Parts: sequence; C-alpha cells; structure tokens
Amino acid sequence: MKKSSILIVFMILAASNAWAYRGGCGMGPGFGMSSDIASSLNLSEEQKAQIQARQEVFQDEINPLRDELFSKRMELRELWAKASPEQSLISAKQKEIQAIQNQIQEKTTQYQLECRELLTPEQQEKLGTTVAHHGGWGGPGRKMHNW
Repeated sequence: MKKSSILIVFMILAASNAWAYRGGCGMGPGFGMSSDIASSLNLSEEQKAQIQARQEVFQDEINPLRDELFSKRMELRELWAKASPEQSLISAKQKEIQAIQNQIQEKTTQYQLECRELLTPEQQEKLGTTVAHHGGWGGPGRKMHNW
C-alpha cells in the first residue's frame, strides 16, 4: 500500500512537471524569445503573425517529441527504481533520451533560424547584439514569454 501511494504521488508530480515543460504557462508566440528582446526589435504586425504561425508549426513538431522524452524519462526512473538496476538497460535508455533531446535541439535551431529570416537586416543585427548580452534568446532562466 505504501509503495502504491508513493507511486501515485510521484506520478502526479511528474505529470505536473510535464505540463510545465510543455509550456503550460507563459508560452506565447515568442517561444524561446523573451518579451524584452522581442519588443526591442519593434516587430511589425505582419512579422508577429508570421512568427506566431511558424511557432505553432514548431510546437506541433516538437510536442510529440516532448511527450516521448517524458515517457523515456519515466522509463529510466523505473529502471533506476529497481532493487538491482541493470547498467546496460539504463545506458540504452539514456541514449534514447539523448537522441530525442538532439531532435528537439535541431528543430529548435531550425525554428530560430527561420524566425531570424523574417527579420530585417537591422532587426537581425539588433537581435544578435541583444542575444549576446542576454546569454541566449530567452535570457536568464530561458523563460518563454509573449511578444
């Protein structure tokens, strides 16, 4: 009984973590770009609409990968929870997780480059300068905000 109670609590915490990871709050059309950076670029309404449309496609592409990543992480936790964890199974699961993370990173890079192409040369230069000073598109903590 105690094990099942612990498992239920663990599943609830894991599910809430997945919801937050998928962008349950604060996710907007500027996925990965803070509102400060986006506002400093003075985007036109057309640019905002194009980026938002691209962001929706991006989300559709990576959400299945995020779901799969979450499942693989849960499987890895189950492997570690065994009385005698098997190194070969754990190593194989970690490789699966890394492969999914690489796919997400590749799609994120592609998305960010496509968004850059929608900017004017001046906006691209300003974005480059701003990103360099903020340490990335999302700045500290890589929070996701609306434009």
